[in-house]
Amino acid sequence: MKVTSLGHAGLKVETKADTILIDPWLSPEGAFLASWFQYPDNHHLMTPSLLDVTAIAISHEHLDHIDPWFLAQVPPETTIIIPRYPSPVLKQKVIATGLNKIIEVPQWEVVEVGEGISVFFVSEDSPMNHDSAVVIIGDGEILLNLNDARLSVAQLRSIRTKVGGVIDLLALQGAGASWYPMCYDYPQERQKELSQRKRMAKFSYIERAIAAVEPITATPCAGPPCFLDPELTWVNAQMSEGIFPDQQQVVDWLEKKDVKNMVILLPGDSFDVTEKKKEADPIWHDFSFSDRDSYIQNYAEAKTSQIAALKARYPEPTESLWETFRDYFQSLLLMSPYFNGKIGMRVGFDIQGVGGGKWAVDFRPGLEGVFQEMGECSYGYRFSSRWLPPLLSGELPWEDFFLSLRFQAWRNPDIYNDHLLGLLKFACQESLKSVENYENSMDSQERIAIHSEGQTYLIQRYCPHGGVDLLEVGEVLPGGIIRCLGHHYEFDLKTGKCLNGKCKFLDSKRI
Repeated sequence: MKVTSLGHAGLKVETKADTILIDPWLSPEGAFLASWFQYPDNHHLMTPSLLDVTAIAISHEHLDHIDPWFLAQVPPETTIIIPRYPSPVLKQKVIATGLNKIIEVPQWEVVEVGEGISVFFVSEDSPMNHDSAVVIIGDGEILLNLNDARLSVAQLRSIRTKVGGVIDLLALQGAGASWYPMCYDYPQERQKELSQRKRMAKFSYIERAIAAVEPITATPCAGPPCFLDPELTWVNAQMSEGIFPDQQQVVDWLEKKDVKNMVILLPGDSFDVTEKKKEADPIWHDFSFSDRDSYIQNYAEAKTSQIAALKARYPEPTESLWETFRDYFQSLLLMSPYFNGKIGMRVGFDIQGVGGGKWAVDFRPGLEGVFQEMGECSYGYRFSSRWLPPLLSGELPWEDFFLSLRFQAWRNPDIYNDHLLGLLKFACQESLKSVENYENSMDSQERIAIHSEGQTYLIQRYCPHGGVDLLEVGEVLPGGIIRCLGHHYEFDLKTGKCLNGKCKFLDSKRI
C-alpha cells in the first residue's frame, strides 16, 4: 500500500490494482467562504491523473473534507462512499455536484471497493457529531484515518481488533476545526489562555489515541488551515500557540512524550506502508514551517482575485431581511420542543449593514418567539447582512458559516450550548429526534473512582454530554475538575456541574 498526502486531510491510497481518495480538498477558493486555505498550498497536485480513481471516500460534510469544486470535475461514474448519518446533509452535498453513484455505509460495515481493497467507517457515538474515521484495508495492510473524528478508546481498540490487531499507518488530526475561542468577545489574554488550553487538550487526545491504536507509523493531518483574506489573517497567530498547530509542532510535542513513530507528509509526499519509507515531493525542497509568515504573505497575494470573486457572489442586500428572518426562525422553533428546552435562552442576532437589525429568538419554553428587538440575550451573534440571505435560504449551512470565522459572538454566562448549534446545523426533525433519543438513552448507572487533590470521587463512567467513556479519556485537572477529552467538557467533581457548557450534571459523589 502506498499513501500520498493531498494536503490537509486528503489522502490518496494506492494498492496493486486500485486507487482510493479520502477527503480530497483542492479548491482554489479554499473553503468556508474563502476563509480557510490549504496549508501548505496543494494546487500542483490537481492533474488529470488525480481524477482517475476507483472510488472516493468522504468522511463528513465539512467543506475541507467534501470539496464540491473537485467533485464536479470527477467522472460521473466514479463511486462515492460515505458513512450513513441521521442527517442527509452529506449525501445532499455530494448529489449537488452531479455525482449519483453513492454508497451510504452503516458504520462498521465493510465494503469491497476493488480487487483486494475495502473500506469501512466508524462514527462518533453521539449523533450530535457527524464525524467518522475511515479504515482502508488494502493488500493486507491497514490505514486508519481519524481525520476530525474523536473516537473513544474503546472504539479505537475495537477497530484494531476488527482488522487483525495491527494498524500499519494512523493518520490523525493534530489541529482543531473550530471558531472557539477566536470569534468570542474575550479580552486578549483570556482568549490566549483558552486557545492554549484547547491546543493542549487536542494534544492530550492524540497522545491517548496513539497509545490505544499502537500504530506502526503515524502521521498528523487534517490541518491546519491558513487564512489569507486580510480580514482574517489575524487568525494565523493560532498556529503559534492556539488551536491550529502545524504538523511539525504536533510531532515535536509528541516526541517530548516519547512518541517516536511519526512521519510528516506534505502535499505530494508519499509513504510506502510496506517498506515504511517516505518519498518527498521535490517541490518542498526549500519549504520550512519556520518560514510561515513570508510563505503565507506570498500565498495571500496569489489568492486575492479568488477571495474577491467569492465575496462578489454575496452582495449586500437592498431591502429589509426581517420578515424572512422571522419566518425562518418561527419554523425552526416548531421543530423540536426538546431542543428548545435544552437551549433554554434568548439568542440575539446583530445583523450589520443594509437590511439588517438587532433581532432575537427566544427558545425558552412558554416564551418562544422571534422579536424585532434584541432585549436581554444570554447568547448572541454579530455578522454582516450579506451572509444572512444564503443562511436563511439553506444555500449556506450555519456550521459552514461559523467555520468561516466571519462573525463575532458573545455569551453570558460563558458556557457552550451544544443544542443551539445542533438545531441550527441540522434543522431536520429526524436528525434532532435521533439526538434526543440518544441523550435520553444514555446509561449513567456505572461508576468509576476518580482521585483529585487528596479526595476520591465516585462518578458516572460515561460523560453526560456525548456518552464518551471517562475511564478512558477523562483528564483530571487542578481544582477538582475532570475534563472529557472527547469534546473538552469540564465538570466540577464536588458539584457535578458542567463549567464550560450547557449540559446535564455529572453524577459525582465524594467517598
